[in-house]
Amino acid sequence: MKAIGTAKEDFEMFDKDKNKKAKKAVIASQKEDPIHILDLDDGEFAFMEWLNSENKTSSKNHIILKKYEKAKECILNDNTIHSYIKVKLNDGAPFCTYCQDDSCAHVGFTICVMQLFERKGILIGEDESILDLLKD
Repeated sequence: MKAIGTAKEDFEMFDKDKNKKAKKAVIASQKEDPIHILDLDDGEFAFMEWLNSENKTSSKNHIILKKYEKAKECILNDNTIHSYIKVKLNDGAPFCTYCQDDSCAHVGFTICVMQLFERKGILIGEDESILDLLKD
């Protein structure tokens, strides 16, 4: 979010008309500047947000896991850029085909997914989904 350029005097902040204009300016700047998550740490935060969310398919999550094939690929839905992302797994090393990078947030999210599968020993059959397995 962009900061509003000037600080207002105390008496101006309580003027009803000026407050409405200030709120409109803040809302407009939020629409201009979409959130984009960049690095591995951001991917880990997005994973924790997704894992702890009640609705795993909600667009409120920054990144959503759509499909995971062990040792092949991970398909993600990145709601910050409104795109489906494919992260390829080459000998266990994830590489994001969208960012053309191995250290972006999509890779960080995928590493967390891989660790979840390894630690929990989750095996998914053809008729199962990760989303079904994570339900309480």
